[in-house]
Amino acid sequence: MIERVDGDVVAIAEFVVAFLLDVVVSLLLLLGVIVVVLFVDARIGVVLLVYCVLMAVAMLNAQRYAVPAATRVREKFAALFGNLEERLAGAEDIRANGAGNHVVNRFHRASADVYRADIRAERIGGGLFAATSVAFAIGTAIVLGLAAWSQQQGALSVGTALLLFQYTQMVRTPFERLIDQVQQYQKALAAIARIGGLLAEQRTLPEPAKPDPLPTTGPLSIELSNVGFAYADNHEAVLTDVSLLLEPGQTLGLVGRTGSGKTTIARMILRLYDPTQGTVRMGGIDVRNIGSASISRRICVVTQDVHLFAATVRDNLTLFRPGMDDDRLRAVLTEVGLSTWLRGLPKGLDTMLGAQGSGLSAGEAQLLAFARAFLADPGLVVLDEASSRLDPATELHIEEAIRKLLTNRTGVLIAHRLSSLARVDQVAVIEGGRVVEYGRRETLSRDPNSRFGRLLEAAGMV
Repeated sequence: MIERVDGDVVAIAEFVVAFLLDVVVSLLLLLGVIVVVLFVDARIGVVLLVYCVLMAVAMLNAQRYAVPAATRVREKFAALFGNLEERLAGAEDIRANGAGNHVVNRFHRASADVYRADIRAERIGGGLFAATSVAFAIGTAIVLGLAAWSQQQGALSVGTALLLFQYTQMVRTPFERLIDQVQQYQKALAAIARIGGLLAEQRTLPEPAKPDPLPTTGPLSIELSNVGFAYADNHEAVLTDVSLLLEPGQTLGLVGRTGSGKTTIARMILRLYDPTQGTVRMGGIDVRNIGSASISRRICVVTQDVHLFAATVRDNLTLFRPGMDDDRLRAVLTEVGLSTWLRGLPKGLDTMLGAQGSGLSAGEAQLLAFARAFLADPGLVVLDEASSRLDPATELHIEEAIRKLLTNRTGVLIAHRLSSLARVDQVAVIEGGRVVEYGRRETLSRDPNSRFGRLLEAAGMV
C-alpha cells in the first residue's frame, strides 16, 4: 500500500516534471522540421510525415508490452517492501525462534522475483530502443535516396539535398529524446494504471442505501441464523450453519481450539465480513442494513493485540475524538487500575507514547485498551482473548473492571482461559466452524458428559 501511494505518485511526478517537458520540446522541434521540409520539397516532406506517423504508431503499440512489464516490476517491488516491513516488525520473534535463515531465504525469493521482472522489462525496453534505431536508419536511407534521386533529376541542388538530409537527421533527435525517457514513461503509465486500480476498488461491505439505525442506548441483541462463511479466494468453508441467539444484556462465551472459527464469528458480529449464507442480526436488524457508523458507535472490541499510536495518552484513549473531559479520562484509567501508572508519567495525559507503545508493558497496554472500551460506552462488547497478555495478578485486578464493563451490556467473550468465562450466561463450543454444543453455562458445567463440562474437568475447574 505504501508503495502504491508513495512510489507510484513519485513516478507520476517525475513524469510530469521531466518527461512532459521533453515531450513538448521534442514535438515542437519535430513539427518545425516537417513544415520546413514540406516547403523545400513536398514529396520528401510527405514521405517524412508518413514515416514520423508510422514511428509514433509503432512506439504507442510497443507500450502494450512495455507498460505491463513495468507494472509487474512495481508490483514485485511492492511485495518486496511489504515482505521487509513484516519481517522487521517481527524481528524479535524471528530472532527468538531462530527463523533467520527462513526469513533470508524468503527475502532472496522476493528479490529474485523483482530481478526477473526487472530483467524482462529491461529486455522489452532494450528491444524497443534497438527496433527504433533500425527504423531510424531505414528512414534516413529512404529520405537520403529520395534526395539523391531528386538531385539527379535536377529538381534539387546538392546543397538543398544536403539540407534535407540534415533536416531528417534533426527528426531523429526528438524521437531519441522520447526513447531516452521511455522508461520514465513506462513507469508513469504503470503508476497511473495502479493508482487507477486502487481508486477503482469497491467496498467489500457495501453501505445500505437507506441504513436502519441501531438503538442509541441500551444493550443490543445478537442473532446468527444458519450463518455460513467462506473466503472469496478459495471458497473453503470457515463457518457452517452457525445459529446463536443472545438476548440484550446477556453474555456469551465462545470456546474451542485455535482455528475453530471463534474469531470469525466475532467478525461476523462486528460486520468485518458479511456471511456467505444465513443472516446476522443486531438489535433485530440485519447487519447488512445497518450503517457502518452506527455499528462503530454501538459496538466495542478488545483484542489480544493492542495497537498504540505515536500520540499522547489522551489521544490513545480517545482515538483522536475531540471533546473528551480530562477528569473522565483519569476516572476511567483509575477504574481499570492505571492510576499509579498515570501519576508516574512526566506530563500526565499529555505524555507521548511510542508507535509501538514504548513506556508500557504488555499488561498496561491491554488495560489501556479496556479503558477505551469504557469511554465508548457501547451496547455490545466483544472481548477476543482480551486477558491473554495479563499476568495472574493483573488479571485478577481487571476482573472487577470487566464485570462493570459488561453490566447492562451484551457481551461476547472469546477465551482459551476457561476461568474468564465464569461470568457468562451462555457457552457455545465451536469445532471445525460449527457449533457442536450450545446452552446455559450452569447447565453445561454441571453435565459431566457435555463437551464444556469435560473441558472444565481437564482444566481442573470442577
